Amino acid sequence: MPQQDERPAVRRRAVTRERMLDAAREVLAREGIQGASVEHICEQAGFTRGAFYSNFASKDDLLLALFHRERDRMFASMRAASEPDALRGLDPTAAVGVIIDRFLGLQSLDRAGLLVHMEFAIRGIRGDEVGAEFNTSWRGMKDELVELMTSVVTALGREFTIDPRHAATVLAGTYDEALREAVTEGREVDPALLQSTLPMLLLAGTRPLPSQ
Repeated sequence: MPQQDERPAVRRRAVTRERMLDAAREVLAREGIQGASVEHICEQAGFTRGAFYSNFASKDDLLLALFHRERDRMFASMRAASEPDALRGLDPTAAVGVIIDRFLGLQSLDRAGLLVHMEFAIRGIRGDEVGAEFNTSWRGMKDELVELMTSVVTALGREFTIDPRHAATVLAGTYDEALREAVTEGREVDPALLQSTLPMLLLAGTRPLPSQ
């Protein structure tokens, strides 16, 4: 007897999981990690607790899945923005400005995203078991950011004169602060500010590669 095609069930499960993650993002931004109960997340998503536990072992399991999804989306945007084809013929400052412009066009910069990011950071500072996993994932994110930055700098014919991890810290901090200020003041992020500031900060820690 032929087996029933399981693909529709797999697709339905994937859709349910994504809706749960979307709901968790909204509830987490609104109520924080402590207040974001499984019941509230299910209510936001329009699913039962049974649907929740068929996809996630616990709230912490869901939180980690949400963290990884947010991370993966951000780096997908960064990698797409750093494609070299659009950078040919540009000087380094203009090229980095193009990367920033493309990244801002691809990345969702919203209040919920900032609040979720801050909730994750607080959980990591508290240092419980799940917080420790957040911290491990965060270090992995920084490693990937450093790798991406290094590839961009090399493609521009330059090399770092400082520890690239320090450069990543400065750039990420500047970006986070610009986003935080915009959200708290109820306005859009100023792309012109980031397009001028971030290239300057990045290139200040680099120099042209020695002539071969």
